[in-house]
Amino acid sequence: MRYFYSLLSVAAAGACMVVFLSGCVKAPDQELAAAKTAIKAAQEAEADKYMVNNFQNLQKAMAAAEAEVELQKKKFALSRNFTKAKQLLKNVTDLARQITADAPGAKEEIKKQVEDGLASAQKMAKETRVDIKKAPKSKGKKVLAQMAADLGEADSALVQAAADFSAGNIADAGKKLADAQRLLKKIFDKLSSSGTEGLM
Repeated sequence: MRYFYSLLSVAAAGACMVVFLSGCVKAPDQELAAAKTAIKAAQEAEADKYMVNNFQNLQKAMAAAEAEVELQKKKFALSRNFTKAKQLLKNVTDLARQITADAPGAKEEIKKQVEDGLASAQKMAKETRVDIKKAPKSKGKKVLAQMAADLGEADSALVQAAADFSAGNIADAGKKLADAQRLLKKIFDKLSSSGTEGLM
């Protein structure tokens, strides 16, 4: 009889161990779903546009978490351990929620920068047009013509930037503004150089 009770005790202990292990080997489906939902919320808050580096780091963290999940799934059932994967997914969820909360502020900051940049670039474009007309003929017709063409392209970029800004497409407006600023700097460098040296 004592032997029988011993067997029952071993069986019971084994059953408890199986239950314990099953908790460790169960795939973190809920955590994975929560992380994906949090990332989607961050994207809907436009974090991918106004917090580009943060959002890219978030995607990398998610990729690492998913890789850990897949790594464990490939293992023998009782040797799987999703503890690390769950922690990684929790980190992703927490980071995504933080980014979601910070995204509106980041958008407003960039909006102000673009607004100020547009006003400055538009003023610079007008001044540059006058400067090109006053540029010495010694710079050469080809160089003067190129500067005029670059200015025309910059003007077009500024018009598009202003339209995007008015439509609320701040990120696109910022890209167009950057294009215009690059062209205006190119013209300024040519106007500032002596003669035709370095202009071709």
